[in-house]
Amino acid sequence: MSIFSFLKKRLKNFQTISELVIFPVLLFLYPFVAVNQGIDLSDVTYSLGNYQFFDAMDTNWKLSIFIPSLAGHLMTYLPGAGTMLGMKIYTTLFVSMMALIVYYALKTIIPGWMIFIGEWIAISLSWCPYVILYNYMTYLFMILGLLLLLDGIMTFEGRKQDIRLFLAGVFLGCNVLVRLPNVLEASFILILFFAVYVNKEKIQTLIHRTAVCVVGYIAGAVIPLMIAIFMYGPSAYASMLKWLSSVSGDSGNSHSMAATTLLTLNAYKTTASKMAVMIPCIVVGVILFYLISKRAGGIKILNIAKIIYLGGILVLVKFYFATGVFTTNYWYYDSMFQAAMMFIVLSLVLDILDIVSAFAERLDFVVIMPGTQGERIMAFLSLMVIVITPFGSDNYTFPIVNNLFLVAPITLAQLRRVARRATSVHMPRTGLRTQEARDKFDLECAVHFPWKYMCVMIVLVVIIQGTLFKAGYSFVDGADGRPRDSKVTSVDKLEGLYTTSDNAAEIEKLYKVFKDNDLFDHELLQFGESPGLSYAFDMKPAIYTTWPTLESNTVDIFDDALMNISARPVIITDADMMTEYQDSPSVLSKIDILLDYIASNDYNIVFEDENYIVYVPCD
Repeated sequence: MSIFSFLKKRLKNFQTISELVIFPVLLFLYPFVAVNQGIDLSDVTYSLGNYQFFDAMDTNWKLSIFIPSLAGHLMTYLPGAGTMLGMKIYTTLFVSMMALIVYYALKTIIPGWMIFIGEWIAISLSWCPYVILYNYMTYLFMILGLLLLLDGIMTFEGRKQDIRLFLAGVFLGCNVLVRLPNVLEASFILILFFAVYVNKEKIQTLIHRTAVCVVGYIAGAVIPLMIAIFMYGPSAYASMLKWLSSVSGDSGNSHSMAATTLLTLNAYKTTASKMAVMIPCIVVGVILFYLISKRAGGIKILNIAKIIYLGGILVLVKFYFATGVFTTNYWYYDSMFQAAMMFIVLSLVLDILDIVSAFAERLDFVVIMPGTQGERIMAFLSLMVIVITPFGSDNYTFPIVNNLFLVAPITLAQLRRVARRATSVHMPRTGLRTQEARDKFDLECAVHFPWKYMCVMIVLVVIIQGTLFKAGYSFVDGADGRPRDSKVTSVDKLEGLYTTSDNAAEIEKLYKVFKDNDLFDHELLQFGESPGLSYAFDMKPAIYTTWPTLESNTVDIFDDALMNISARPVIITDADMMTEYQDSPSVLSKIDILLDYIASNDYNIVFEDENYIVYVPCD
């Protein structure tokens, strides 16, 4: 046995062990990297506070994200969930679960090592705090629904197929009660339509399968809806729908359909402009390698040309770092965002080529990108996930960056397929038996080298930048680059977590003020950008929300809430509210209402610094 055969056998054995044991273990553990990092008093603790104080939570908001709100509340009763770290650990399990579900579900059609890399990328780029369950439960139910849909379309027939299609509908229907804008996921039925088209199946088949999916979808939506209506009544749900419609329908609101669409398109435009420099690099490379392939004795300089071209790609990467497209700020989004967007654009290009080729093949036209019917269906699924995910969010394209669990492995499989088939067309029928045949094959394949390795560059950069980002990032906390090397020792809720020294000192200082003034028995009214203080200090919110400055909390509702407070609460506000919200007329109106309440209800200031003011009612 030659040394190469020996190494190949050993590598194959290692791959088998890795796919069976190592990869699943890593995918389970990787989301827990930096789980003890960061104390964010905005979104993270706001969500945790909503889970803990579920009964006091705004009914409109609670019903609009009913399933994650209820799930988060139930999780607070689990052992160890009484601390922020405990809840972070429990919610991280959702991400581990998603990665493993995709890994095992796709292993029969995509190599395990490729799915592992795809899930590694997806976990690395999942920037949103895991405690925000309405995002991660959306992804979980979407993944389950789409995998069952894919399984039903591609694998089974008859009753087994109907069961899978029904369950796919159930999970996607449930997603409506996870987050109401998820109703747009009903459009995933287009995947079924596309599959029937490429498989050349009868219209009766389409009608039957669609009916099964729709029945499942209705069942999935109706069951949790009935639970919500049983808990709060039909009038409360109708009121929530009216409230949500007014919020999303506001033309000036960042959550409106028009606003989210424009933000998404602008993001792709920005990334496309950054990637434009790759096009001349690829074109020049293709011309260079074509000329070499036609030159007598070109094989002698082929490897040198490849090394030079790879050097050019490294120069391009350096250029991207120098111009801020990529950064080494691994504590912030800019380190990975454009790399992730380039990967998504690459995925879009491959998906569109696959889908166009499917239609071309059906119409007997020239096929741009060869592929099986199953590969076409997966490409369409990937495209639908990319298109649907950002809707209903005002976070640019960050939602799809956060949801690559299905897209990433499909994209890697597409790249591998295209690269293999681009070179296989040059394979002589007689094989590569002679050195002359091998040299000729290498020369003919050389024209594909530039675009292949430009794609490899994008994948490698997103893996490296994503991994370093995952290790260095914590939502909000330390976003300016300051190290998270301090602990808050006096606050039980925050036990075991690391934060910046300034944040730790501020929290400790505030906690001491509350303790010295015996304020923990009071309810807490928060106004500003630290809605998580009621959670951190274990103080019940005085009104329906801990974040009244949000646009969804209207001036009238806030005014009514203040007027209906039975016992005067402790009030904490941001120190410089007037300057902070000078561009928000509605928040300024709320500030006026709050200051009138403070003035007319006999409050004293017991603490004031550059960040907060604490008001306490006089005895």
